[in-house]
Amino acid sequence: MSFVSEGYRAAVDRAGLFSDLRRRVVAVSGSGALQVINGLASNDVRDVPGGPGVYSFLLDRRGRVVVDLRILPAPDLERDVRDAGTETLWLDTPGAALPALTKHLRKYVPPILAKHHVTSVSVHALIGPLAVTALERWGSATGAVFLRRPGELTPLEATPVRLEDQPALVVRREDIEVAGFDLYVHHAGDAHDPEQLSGQLAAAVTQAGGAVAAHADWEILRLEQGLPVFGSELGPERLAQEAGQDDRAISFAKGCFTGQEVVARIHYRGHVNRHLRGLRWTPDALDQATDMVGAELRAPSGKLNARPVGLVTSAVHSPRFGPIGLGYVRREIDPGTVLDSIDHPGVALRVTDVPFTHP
Repeated sequence: MSFVSEGYRAAVDRAGLFSDLRRRVVAVSGSGALQVINGLASNDVRDVPGGPGVYSFLLDRRGRVVVDLRILPAPDLERDVRDAGTETLWLDTPGAALPALTKHLRKYVPPILAKHHVTSVSVHALIGPLAVTALERWGSATGAVFLRRPGELTPLEATPVRLEDQPALVVRREDIEVAGFDLYVHHAGDAHDPEQLSGQLAAAVTQAGGAVAAHADWEILRLEQGLPVFGSELGPERLAQEAGQDDRAISFAKGCFTGQEVVARIHYRGHVNRHLRGLRWTPDALDQATDMVGAELRAPSGKLNARPVGLVTSAVHSPRFGPIGLGYVRREIDPGTVLDSIDHPGVALRVTDVPFTHP
């Protein structure tokens, strides 16, 4: 690997700022907001208003993924503009999934119980072992006040932030997402516009010894962690349990939700035919790892009739692990198996467990 970006290096060793993770936040508000979202989400969200957020899927009736998202409590600082008894949740979703999410909400959320709208919330991730130091430096420089110290938060726990008139929230990331914090700021008018905020955060991160990182750096980090993303590993063609995120995204004890019947049947009486796996191949196999995206995989000639048994969904050159990818392979293909690329004759890929960061 001839080039390692400073942003990637900082996110691994110090602190990296990501202000372009291409996330969007939808607010769902109303007397029945919690009720209706709990009836759609694969995870249990009933404790979100007073506890940590949750990572979840929204599914269609066939148990297939409409969108993956975080469900978070809206900052308490917004409550002065709410009617009594109104609940508000923030749904943080990949930007590419926003049309599917809003379509799903229009279909399943009765306006009498809750309404939804796309917000002007910006999402900024501070990732790395010095992320909390950078976040606190930003707070001191801007006068932002954390209602709880970020370092005290547990994974997906949130604390509101007093930032003039801007509702804001800090959420501690799950360890599987790469350790750090996400800052959500609702922008009203010209105060603390996203570019100004990004500049303030960049200054704090630099002072803490870190650097600004790019979306390409995040793509490497997420593959190293084995994280699926909407549009590559997740979408309407995928069953929820194929992605291997059951512990994070699905509650098997909460009761009914859209798609629950299929999810329960697979969990208790069946199985999925494909699993999300890691893939590795030799560094000189291809000039660009991304050439592998979309490649079909098959067992070596003479095994399983050489039929397609897998598909590469994402691929990068990792500075730490070399060419790596994620893909779906049939359940009978065990980690350690070497598969051939149908689209790239002579290229062999070894199936692995994820994350790659595990020893």
